[in-house]
Amino acid sequence: MDKKWVSGAGVIVLFLLLAYLFIDFANHSARMGSIVKELSGHPGGDNPGYHIVLIEQERYHPYWEMVEKGAKEAAEKYGIDIEFTGPVRNNMEEQISLLEKAIAAQADAIIVQGLNDEKFTPVIDKAVNRGIPVITIDTDAPASRRLAYVGTDNVAAGEALGRMVVQTTGGKGKIGVIIGSDQAKNQVQRLNGLSNIVKNYSGLAIVDVRSSNISHMEAIQQAADMLRLHPEIDVMVGTSSTDALGVLQASKSLKRLPMTIIGFDNQAETLAAISRGDITATVAQQPYLMGATSVRLLHEHFQGMQLETKYFTSVKVLDKSNVQEGESL
Repeated sequence: MDKKWVSGAGVIVLFLLLAYLFIDFANHSARMGSIVKELSGHPGGDNPGYHIVLIEQERYHPYWEMVEKGAKEAAEKYGIDIEFTGPVRNNMEEQISLLEKAIAAQADAIIVQGLNDEKFTPVIDKAVNRGIPVITIDTDAPASRRLAYVGTDNVAAGEALGRMVVQTTGGKGKIGVIIGSDQAKNQVQRLNGLSNIVKNYSGLAIVDVRSSNISHMEAIQQAADMLRLHPEIDVMVGTSSTDALGVLQASKSLKRLPMTIIGFDNQAETLAAISRGDITATVAQQPYLMGATSVRLLHEHFQGMQLETKYFTSVKVLDKSNVQEGESL
């Protein structure tokens, strides 16, 4: 009996020793996992330290700098690590490449402009299939599996441009349009919205449409070529943030002022030109709010909250009577 008891006790001691070693190993592994997460930008503990990537259309562009500012401040509020990237010059292929890199790096979430459905949708779906939620910002990709869209209702914004044309011209005029990109869905939607209003007035006609490729210099060149070719144009509309300023410079060079110029967004130079009377009006978006809202929604998603599929940020028409309000958007 004593030998059996000793043998049984030995088995129990050995079992307890093995259990202790297993528990200690598990705790050690957990600590190592936490350290690895901290080194890779994912702090351990109760706060997972999510790392998200925001891919801009064009780095250092005033519009995207406002998006970045809103996103950065929201990320600081919610304890989220955010990385900003994007091409130095508007380039869709480079944006897709950066989206692929964010997927390969296993970001916890991605915020990206939707742009071209055919090219972007499969890559967005690839991210989602790998467990990476995607929010589209500024331009939607509704056919994709994106989590939500945050930004302007671009057709409605284009209609606001059209109503401003009617208001300032009395419904009569020949219109030239500079759009930011004929490949970007948001720009085409704004053009469509503008056309929706213009077609209801027999005295209005869109004479020519050209792309600036989100470039101030190209906006100047395209506007100058258009005005030389169509001397009857007396109204110019820009659908991206640098277009109206390019039109203004071209009009000055060709001595075509005064001219009705209606722009988009609230760059400081645009607001100053409205104050001087050089630009008639602009339709201002809220890029800061877009950035902040996108990050907030990802925070809520990480907390297990259910999101809507679209979050439209409002636009505001600014003219000489209320131009100062544009500084706070």
